[in-house]
Amino acid sequence: MTGVATDALHTHRLALRPIKPSDAAALHPLMTWNVVRWLSGPPWPLSLVDVTTHLAKSEADMRAGLTMSYAIVAGGAPCGAIDIRPMRGAMNLGYWLAEPHWGKGVMSEAARAVVDAFFDTNPARHLACGAFAGNAASLRIQGKLGFTIVAENFLLSRPHGRLLPHMETMLGRVSWERRLAA
Repeated sequence: MTGVATDALHTHRLALRPIKPSDAAALHPLMTWNVVRWLSGPPWPLSLVDVTTHLAKSEADMRAGLTMSYAIVAGGAPCGAIDIRPMRGAMNLGYWLAEPHWGKGVMSEAARAVVDAFFDTNPARHLACGAFAGNAASLRIQGKLGFTIVAENFLLSRPHGRLLPHMETMLGRVSWERRLAA
């Protein structure tokens, strides 16, 4: 990863600023079961210590140039998180958003900004993502960005404590460039 990992990004409605452990107090109460059940990594129930520890690691990885990790800020307050990090052999886009912001285009706007920054500053040929089966909203967001389903498999869901069906998606640089040109 290069430079952008520590730079804030701005969209029409949002600020995407580097994540920090102090965001845990604002983000933890937003990570309800309806949010966490779609994620692979966090435990359930989720404690403030879990969130703080994860954000500290994300901040350290970002400072080391390994990831892009942002708090999504709308209306002056953090309402979610988005990152690009190495996972399962590829750079992977991951995100979550608090329920009150669902269905308003917030995540599509945030994801577009982060994906554009990634391809603008990184020579990678592709970016991976995915969603658990049943998470149609997340797959729609990915589809708007040009991601396509490339595999269906099972992925461990830590909140559920078992393997769940998962759709793997991929966005290539050529597809990203076509979207920008359109």
